[in-house]
Amino acid sequence: MEIPQNPQQTAEEKFLRQLFSGHYKNGAISVRKPDAREFGFGGWEKKIEFRHIGVKNEGGLRAKLVSEAPLYVSHSVGYYEFPDARPMARKNWLGADLVFDLDAEGHSCGKFTCETCMEKVKEDAIKLIEEFLLPDFGFSKGEISVNFSGSRGYHVHVVSDAVYGLERDARREIADYVTGTGLSFEQLFWKEGKKFFGPKTSQGGFGGKFARAYVKRLDDDAFAKSVALKLKRQEERLRLKSAIEGGNWDNVGIANREKKLQAAFDEMKLTLAGRIDANVTADTSKLIRMPDSLHGGSGFCAKKMGMADLPSFEPMNDAVVFSKGEMRVKTSEAVPGICIAGFSFGPLEAGKTLELPMACAAYLLCKKAATLA
Repeated sequence: MEIPQNPQQTAEEKFLRQLFSGHYKNGAISVRKPDAREFGFGGWEKKIEFRHIGVKNEGGLRAKLVSEAPLYVSHSVGYYEFPDARPMARKNWLGADLVFDLDAEGHSCGKFTCETCMEKVKEDAIKLIEEFLLPDFGFSKGEISVNFSGSRGYHVHVVSDAVYGLERDARREIADYVTGTGLSFEQLFWKEGKKFFGPKTSQGGFGGKFARAYVKRLDDDAFAKSVALKLKRQEERLRLKSAIEGGNWDNVGIANREKKLQAAFDEMKLTLAGRIDANVTADTSKLIRMPDSLHGGSGFCAKKMGMADLPSFEPMNDAVVFSKGEMRVKTSEAVPGICIAGFSFGPLEAGKTLELPMACAAYLLCKKAATLA
């Protein structure tokens, strides 16, 4: 499929496409079975402007990326016999990877996502792998890969025969499990006379996860005192922790225990699994950002990494690819203080002209927060 060129490209889009094209000549490409994938390309206005694109091999994909220079590159989570066929039924779906999309979409810092937000999403990705995919589902580390989304999140891919042929309903059940959808407070806690019991820290499943998370949360002084003022004393806190380990959730006499536990359960049920888009996990024909491709909203790389590299990964440093040269730009809106690849700049008001390292200039151009000066 030939992608039609837009004759009305802005100077900024043309510049970025040239920059991206140069990167794709020699940049890493990480696509398993590219000949069985459907690809989607995006530009200045939409992340997916064209889809149903097929390639014969990695070389053909690279050639397309160099010549078309898309600002966004996605590929299907599914594998097809005829990936460029239309409509979808004619593609002949063969199977699919299992993908989890974690995003800081609910952050409050605008389009210039702060490091705090991105750190929280990374912690959620680690939690998803270490508390769900490995122990609960039994996937091996070799079946799991991670890549930065290129903007404000992470994608976790599971490539396994165990999930390859799963239909949408089964995938939805997996997503519901890791997000705690449908799980109620009454399923985990119960009364026996005046005693109040719940999950033990040693048990499997969501109950054990909640118990372990709650015990850990008791180390926070403010949280402990919100449960009961007597928990400001370490000996009382240790008593409660020890009791919870055995399934007894009220050995220190907590006032309004059910109400307080229900509130903690409702909050922590959502945070245990993180910001997972369940629709992505369930969709067998979803297009997801291609690992190691460039993101048109940041100029950063959707860098693929091993699980051991994830904890220390710093997007504003490790996802930078344009490390050479400088560029003169003019801000078109206010820009907060930002640090990219060790270079700090801002805050800046709109209308400010300055010369920046290429990674910083490309970032502002991709954010549409600056124009070429």
